[in-house]
Amino acid sequence: MNQQDIMKKWFKELSPEDPSPDFTSTVMKRVMSEWSLNPVKYQPMISKRGWWTVAIITLGLTSILFLLHSSLPTETGSLAQNKSVYGIDLFQLLQPVNQLFVKLTNISPAVAIGALAILALWFFDQLFIKAVRR
Repeated sequence: MNQQDIMKKWFKELSPEDPSPDFTSTVMKRVMSEWSLNPVKYQPMISKRGWWTVAIITLGLTSILFLLHSSLPTETGSLAQNKSVYGIDLFQLLQPVNQLFVKLTNISPAVAIGALAILALWFFDQLFIKAVRR
């Protein structure tokens, strides 16, 4: 017999231990007494001020990018005429912005609806939190 067989035999011979009948209530009393001494208060990981900051930064960046994209000429012939301002090549500078907006317009409807659904769930979660606090 190897050691593993001996261990299996030994565990089979052991009688199962049953907890006392009041085990659950005793444990819960201890937990509740500990909790009443030091209650845990819910605190969000990101504060309201943080969410407002993120929203304002996102809105500002989106507005700036949209304005930059809108200022790009749409015709290829006009690109050669308006290629530089004060020696700065605007087309090369704004090309990543243009590519970003091209990609945003090519988003599939399923992804867009999914993003809107996530925003709606977050909104309803915030409403629920406010209702619970009252």
